[in-house]
Amino acid sequence: MTWRELSAERLFELRDPLIIDVRSPCEFKAEYIPGAVNVALLQDDERAMVGTTYAVEGEMVARRQALKIISPKIPDLVDKIIEHKKPGQHIVIHCWRGGLRSETVASFLTVVGIDCWRLTGGFKAWRKTVIDDFARDRYPFTAFVLHGRTGSGKSDVLCALEKLGAQVLNLEQLANHRGSVFGALGLDAQPTQKNFESEIWFKLREFKEGPVFMEAESKKIGKLALPEFLFNRISTGRKILVSASMSSRVQRIVDEYAGKFSSEVKSNAVAAMQNLKVRLGSKRTDEICQLGLNGELSQVTEILLSEYYDPMYDGHIKRNAPYEIAISGDNVTEAASELLRFAKQPIERHAR
Repeated sequence: MTWRELSAERLFELRDPLIIDVRSPCEFKAEYIPGAVNVALLQDDERAMVGTTYAVEGEMVARRQALKIISPKIPDLVDKIIEHKKPGQHIVIHCWRGGLRSETVASFLTVVGIDCWRLTGGFKAWRKTVIDDFARDRYPFTAFVLHGRTGSGKSDVLCALEKLGAQVLNLEQLANHRGSVFGALGLDAQPTQKNFESEIWFKLREFKEGPVFMEAESKKIGKLALPEFLFNRISTGRKILVSASMSSRVQRIVDEYAGKFSSEVKSNAVAAMQNLKVRLGSKRTDEICQLGLNGELSQVTEILLSEYYDPMYDGHIKRNAPYEIAISGDNVTEAASELLRFAKQPIERHAR
């Protein structure tokens, strides 16, 4: 029994693979294959130490140093991998570029009788596969793109569609950002760009031919950039207009943010408000800030919608007209059902 090589292109041909990333924790945090488990061969400080030795004293000395660090860990490392393995799962080991770290772990697994694969080229090869897939854009789906004012319920409609079994690409959810000036309030940090793209890739591979519902996004969601092909799909997709009453929009936004206003979030909100001064002026921005600090969230929300967001979004809505269908976001369940019926209607195939 020995370990075998597996190309990045064939990785997800394996059913439910257990992907073991043996890189250091900081490497894993910055970029990972979706679903992978980090079982680090070297911790961050150990990797830095070996790297310094390599630069100063050469490869042979660095390898011997690494061996001294790694050797006592091997039994526990193997045990951790076994703990994660479910019956029938294929184990796939990888490091950064399919080098010594993944070879070491794969070798020790085979020594104790555990069959496994090693990802040829490591994470670097996996990343190239993602980039190449995006460049080819052979995904068979048709984009159904939701446009509309802030608070009209676009994200809620997507959630309702997903519950009804529709194919949905919720980019703001993957980006962990609501796509506005206040989009990061109350949320954890956004993923790295590479992790964002990996999650998009992983989601796209699940989609079959037919409609995929998504929200109209600009080229960036917070600090993250959309892959170019996906932005083009959004720009050329089938257009749906979502509208809602001012009262329901205000209530939806207040419900979304109200429970998140800790002292830290309030401070971040005031800081974010400063970005509005170019459009609203310093005096008006300060007035709105004070209303917010006084707890007048509904009033602040309505002012921001009518004076800031609506004028900005209305230009976008006008530029993207005409729309194939208009729905109301006041009742997202009804809106989702209406969209599913609409998507099933036969049409001429749109050229991409």
